[in-house]
Amino acid sequence: MSWWSEAPAFFAALTLLFVPGAVVAWVAGVRGFLLYASAPTLSLSLVASAAIVAPVVGLDWSALALAAATAAALVVVLTARKTLLWKIPALSEKAGVGYRRAVSLGLIIAAVLVAVRMMGAIAQPDALSQTFDNVFHMNAVQFILDHRSGSSFSVGDMTGGGFYPAAWHDLVSLLSQLTGASIPVAANVINVCVGAVVWPAGCVYLAQVTVGSRPAAVIAAGVLSAAFGAYPLLMVDFGVLYPNFLALALLPFVWALGIQAFRFSADGPAQPCAMWFLFLATLPGLALSHPSGVLTLLPLLAAAAVICWWQWNFRCTPRSGIWRWGAARVVLLVAAGAVCVALWKVVRPPEAAATWPPVATWTDAIWDFVSSSGIDRPESWAVMALAMVGLGVAARSKRYWLLGAYAAVAILFFMAVAGRPGRIRTFLTGVWYNDPQRLAAIVPIVLLPIAVLGAAFCWDGLKRLLVKTRRKRIRIKDYGSPALTIGVTSVAAVVAVSTLIAVTQQENLDAAQTSAARNYAMGSDAPLLDSEEMAILERVREEVPPDAVVVGNPWTGSSLAYALSQRQTLQPHILGAVSDEALYVFAHLNMAAVDTAVCAAVRDLEAEYVLDFGDRQVNNGEGRTIDYQGLDNLKESGVAEVVDSQDGATLYRITACGI
Repeated sequence: MSWWSEAPAFFAALTLLFVPGAVVAWVAGVRGFLLYASAPTLSLSLVASAAIVAPVVGLDWSALALAAATAAALVVVLTARKTLLWKIPALSEKAGVGYRRAVSLGLIIAAVLVAVRMMGAIAQPDALSQTFDNVFHMNAVQFILDHRSGSSFSVGDMTGGGFYPAAWHDLVSLLSQLTGASIPVAANVINVCVGAVVWPAGCVYLAQVTVGSRPAAVIAAGVLSAAFGAYPLLMVDFGVLYPNFLALALLPFVWALGIQAFRFSADGPAQPCAMWFLFLATLPGLALSHPSGVLTLLPLLAAAAVICWWQWNFRCTPRSGIWRWGAARVVLLVAAGAVCVALWKVVRPPEAAATWPPVATWTDAIWDFVSSSGIDRPESWAVMALAMVGLGVAARSKRYWLLGAYAAVAILFFMAVAGRPGRIRTFLTGVWYNDPQRLAAIVPIVLLPIAVLGAAFCWDGLKRLLVKTRRKRIRIKDYGSPALTIGVTSVAAVVAVSTLIAVTQQENLDAAQTSAARNYAMGSDAPLLDSEEMAILERVREEVPPDAVVVGNPWTGSSLAYALSQRQTLQPHILGAVSDEALYVFAHLNMAAVDTAVCAAVRDLEAEYVLDFGDRQVNNGEGRTIDYQGLDNLKESGVAEVVDSQDGATLYRITACGI
C-alpha cells in the first residue's frame, strides 16, 4: 500500500478539515489568509459540537449531522452579524500579491517538509502505532462507528463511562465512513493532514500577528513550523497522544486570535467584537480536541491580558473617577484571575493519574528549553540562534506579551522536567499529568514566533548589507536599475530560504523521525502487534461470527480485534472498568472443565473465542493489575480448540461450556 493510493482519502480529509469552517467564516465576513487559517479550527468546533448534539436530536453520527450543524451555525452567524454590525477586516484587501505569494510559499514549504517527515516515520498508510494508548484510540473510533454516536459524553462508555474529548476520533470516524478506509489508514491520513496543513497555517498566521504582514516573516514561519522534533513528530510517537496532537495543532492560530482580541497585533488592532467572536468560536474545537489545549492558552495569554488591563485601566480612565473606576477594574481583574485559577484546578485529570516523575536536572532542563531540543534529543542550533536574536528583538520592540508567554511556558517546562515532586509541581503541571513530554510538545508554539522575529531581523540586516555593498561597488544610487535590485534581492531570498531549510532539517528532526518510526514498525519484536498477529486479525472477520465476543489480554494487542476485525472484545482497552465476571474469566478460563462458575460467566458474557498472542506485552506489562493466567494452555486444559494459528498467534473457540 502506497501513500499515493490514498489520494482520495487525503482529499476527503482536507474537505472535512476546511470546508465546514470556511463556509461559516466566509459568511461571517472573514476573507484572505484569515479565512484559510481559521477554517480548520472552526471545522473542529462544528465536528465536535455536532457529534454531541446529534444523538440529542435523534441523528446518527455522519456527514449529514455535520452538514446540519454547519447550517445551524450559518444561521447563528448571520443573526450575529445583523445584530452586532461587525466587519472583520479582509487581509486580502490590504495585502499585496507579493505577500499572498509569500504566504502560499511558506505553507507549501511547510506542507512538504512536515509530510515527508511524518510519512517517513509512519512508513505505510495502514501502519499502526505500537503504543499503549493506541488500543483505546483505534477501538474508540470503531465504537463510534458501531453506535453511530461520536459524542464526547458517550465515547467513554466503551471503558466504563465518563467524558472523553473525542474530536479526533470523530474526524477519523467520518473519514472512514466517507471513504471506506480502514481505521488505521483514516487515522494516519488525518494525522498527516493535521501536521502538514493545519499546524503550519496556524504558525504562519501567528507569525503574521507577531511580526506583521511581511513576506520574510511568513516564509520563515513556514520553514520553522517544520523545524521542531518536539512537534508534530513527538505527539505521533509518544503515548500515542492523538487528541493532544490535534489540540496543539490548533493552538498557534487560537493564540494569535487571542493576541488580536487584546489588540497586540503587529498589523494594528482588528475590530474587537469580531475578533472576540471568532476567538470564542474556536474554543469548542480546541477544548473537545483536548481540554489541556484551552488551559494552555492561559499561560500563553496571561501576560497579554494583564498588559491590556493595565493600559485600559490607566489610559482610558477619566481623571475625575480614577479611584472609582480603577477599583472596579481591579475587582474585574481579580475575578477573572479567580476564574482562571478555578479552571486550572478543576479541569485536569485526577491527581492520582499525574504520576510522571521528573526526568532531568535543572541544568539539563534549561539547556533542553534554550536549545530547542525537546528532552534528551540533539540540539537544534539554528532555531536556538534565531530564538536568541528574536528575544532581543522582542525586548527592544516591547513585545512584552510574547516575552511573558515565553517565560510562562519555560517555567512549566522546567517544573515538569526537573521540578521536585509535590504540590507545587502538581498544581503547575498536573494539567498535563506532570508529563515532561507533553510540556516539551508545547515549547515549539512559543519558540516559533520568537524565532521568526529573529529570522526577520536577520533578513533585514542582510538586505541592508546588500544595498550598502552594491552602492559602494557599482554606485547603485546613481546608476543601478530597479530590475537589477529586485534580481539581487530575489537571489538572496532564495539562498536565505534554502539555507534556513538546510540548517533546520538536521539531527533533532532525524532523531524524532527515527524514534517515531520505531513505534510504527511491525517487526517480529513489535511491542503491540507483530506481522503474524496482524495476519490472524485479518482472518478473524471470516472465522468469528459478528455477534461473538472475543476474550484476550489487551496488553498483547488482542483487543485490537475490535478496530481491525470489527469483533467485540471483552476488554476493549488496557485501562477502564472490567466486570467481576470478566475478571474471573481472565483468571480462571483454563479451569472451565472443572469450575462451573467459569462457564456461567462465559455464557453471561457471550464469550465464545479467545485470542492468544503470547507473552510479549506493550510497555513490558508495567502497571498491569489484572490476572490473565486463565488464558494460558487452553487446548491442553481441554477448554478450547484451535481455529487458526500462525507462528505463536492463536485463535481458539471455547468448547468446554457448550456454547
